[in-house]
Order: sequence, then structure tokens, then C-alpha cells
Amino acid sequence: MNTDLLIIVALCFSLLGLGLLWLALEQRKLKKVNQVLTEQIDSMTKDIAGLCLAAVKVDSRIANSAEQLADLLDKLGDYEQKESEVSPYHSVIQRVRAGASAQELIKDCGLSREEAALLIKVHGSRSN
Repeated sequence: MNTDLLIIVALCFSLLGLGLLWLALEQRKLKKVNQVLTEQIDSMTKDIAGLCLAAVKVDSRIANSAEQLADLLDKLGDYEQKESEVSPYHSVIQRVRAGASAQELIKDCGLSREEAALLIKVHGSRSN
């Protein structure tokens, strides 16, 4: 009976040893998978950090561009206003828009009949 018991104990230890060997191999596989996943997470973290940095730079460039565009629009508005005020025909055009006749333009502004007719045609009211 001692031999039977010894065989059972030997089989149990053998099965236990095989189980431990299998567990060790599975642990090794899991460590490799864990290492790969950790490397992927590190890589993705670096990618996200790079994307965030790029987004901040793009945002600041857009803000700068918006400021420059606003400045340019202000300058353009100022330029258009100054140009219209400096134009020799500015006051005449204003008079035409106010309804002045060709005779008034010829008499008051010293324009020729053709100039007066052209200005009235171009800048006069649509109802004429």
C-alpha cells in the first residue's frame, strides 16, 4: 500500500509541477503582452502630446491671423474713406447723389456738359 500511496503522491507532485510550469509560461506570455501594450501606450501618449502642442500653435497662429486681418480691414476702411475724400470729384458725386442737375454742376463746379452728364448717369439716382 505504501507503493500505491507513493505513486499517488508522485503523480500529484508531477501534476503540480506541470501546472506550475504551465503557469510560469503563461506569466511569461502575459509579461510580453504587457510590455507591448505599455510601449503602445507610451507611443500614443507622445503622439497625443505632440498633437496638443501642434493644436496650441495652430490656435495661436489663427489668433494672430485674425488680429492681422482686423488691422488690415481697419486700414482698408481708412484708406477707402481718405481716398473718397481726396478724390476731386467726391463733392461733385455727393451733389449728384443729392439730386443736383447737370446745369447746377456746370455752373457751380465748373464741369463740362459731358462730365456733368456722365457723373449724373453713373452716380445719379436710379429713377432718372
